[in-house]
Amino acid sequence: MTTGQTRESVVVSRDEDRIGTITLNRPEVLNALDSAAHRAFAAAVRELEADEDIGAIVVRGAGRAFCSGSDLREIGELSGRAEQEYVALDFATKNLVAGCAVPVVAALHGWCVGGGLELALACTIRIAAQDATFALPEVSLGSLPGSGGLQRLAPVVGLGVATDWILTGRTVDASEALARGLVTRVVADEELDRAAHSLAAELATRNSLALRLAMVALRPEPPSERGLVAAFQALAGDATHRDPRYAAATRPFRGDQEPVDGSRAAPPDGRQR
Repeated sequence: MTTGQTRESVVVSRDEDRIGTITLNRPEVLNALDSAAHRAFAAAVRELEADEDIGAIVVRGAGRAFCSGSDLREIGELSGRAEQEYVALDFATKNLVAGCAVPVVAALHGWCVGGGLELALACTIRIAAQDATFALPEVSLGSLPGSGGLQRLAPVVGLGVATDWILTGRTVDASEALARGLVTRVVADEELDRAAHSLAAELATRNSLALRLAMVALRPEPPSERGLVAAFQALAGDATHRDPRYAAATRPFRGDQEPVDGSRAAPPDGRQR
């Protein structure tokens, strides 16, 4: 039996396998996150983490994508302190996931780009559907990944590969993501939810203290939200976004089109997914 609760931009559910599922629920914008969605998501993580009946969490996206990053319709209008506050909120959301006391399994399909990929990187384990597409396109648009991608990608895929992906902003398919270790499993699209739930259910049977200690040892504490990395990200975002070339590059994603955090609103061949 599964019980669920909708909080506008996220849906939270629990089941008898001790799994809590958080579904990003903004399919009309490919689950791009605005400030309200960040807060709702963070509240869901805190609630499930504090629930003694929850042994693992699955994060997934409704509709055609996992998450297309930040909603540029909001942050494209921000500047100065307001923009820095958004970057801090985004950074804190990913840190909350990275430091969660229970394992967080990311079920990735469709677009997983920009801040969406940074969210996936903050999760404990990542499983992808065959249709998943990954990218950190910010540098190619004149900005920087702002919520942990610069820090978390290299330990996962290696410094050389991370440098390539970040500086070029190129898209990566599921098979390359698997080969590079970004994801640990690739499954048929229709099998993604089942596979993610099965893995989470297996983890939920483990000794919770042993899991927590292993996760902390494998990935020491996330970068401080008031430390050097956080300050750098806030200032870098504000500085780069003042460049008129960034405004021009992101203009298509600040209007009525689906924002993809600096990526394309459609695949490279122009077809909608």
